[in-house]
Amino acid sequence: MKRQELSDVEVAKRDLIEGFITGIDAITAFNDDSARLTASELSEKIHISRSAARRYLLTLVHIGLAATDGKCFWLTPKVLNLGRSYINSARLPRAIVPFLQRLTMQLHESSNYSVMEGDDVVYVSRVNAPRLLTTGFEPGTRLPAYTSTAGRVLLAALPEDELHRYLERVELIAYTHLTITDKDALFAELCAIREQGYGVTENQFEIGLRGISVPLKNRRGNLVGALSISMMISSCSKAEATSKCLPALQAAANSMMQWV
Repeated sequence: MKRQELSDVEVAKRDLIEGFITGIDAITAFNDDSARLTASELSEKIHISRSAARRYLLTLVHIGLAATDGKCFWLTPKVLNLGRSYINSARLPRAIVPFLQRLTMQLHESSNYSVMEGDDVVYVSRVNAPRLLTTGFEPGTRLPAYTSTAGRVLLAALPEDELHRYLERVELIAYTHLTITDKDALFAELCAIREQGYGVTENQFEIGLRGISVPLKNRRGNLVGALSISMMISSCSKAEATSKCLPALQAAANSMMQWV
């Protein structure tokens, strides 16, 4: 009997544990803008009562995933075990790392494997270039997809109706003065990426940062993520960077197909 993927299985609401879902929401409510939260702030963020928010926070403290000074709460390093469990159990991120290592050694630039999660792109695997200055995009980093080269490659691969729904709901925030915030301009950029099969971005999330990315597909031709190179713009021109990195990225993606 062929194994069904969980995403293909109809799940009845009675089979779900709502409290567990809310607990995950409580953990993910902490981010760069909300590194510390009070019960009232968590209540507002995940739309539960203040008393329920406080119980969830105290539960996180009890199991060691959070700490408190009596008013504010923050996550502890123990939360990293959740991400480590994924990395240790998922075959694909581990299989890709040797290819990323070879890319980084060949190009002397940081290489990444990324996937879409909601409207964000998530860096799943990364190998940093051996230099003092890095972009800080470590495994687990999330960025709005439209600000990332890998994110744009993944957006460009969406079916037309899904892409238009994305463009309708997303708010394009300017992270730099050069970030594309016009939806028509972004759509034109995504169409160009779809046509040429790769993307190059500069200064979209951070001034001075360039990304070059290609889609990663499996043997059946299904998209499983994006490969990308991150570099500083000052290292060379856009044309030189594309000429240097694009063939290596495409060759790596072709080699990976038999493994992913």
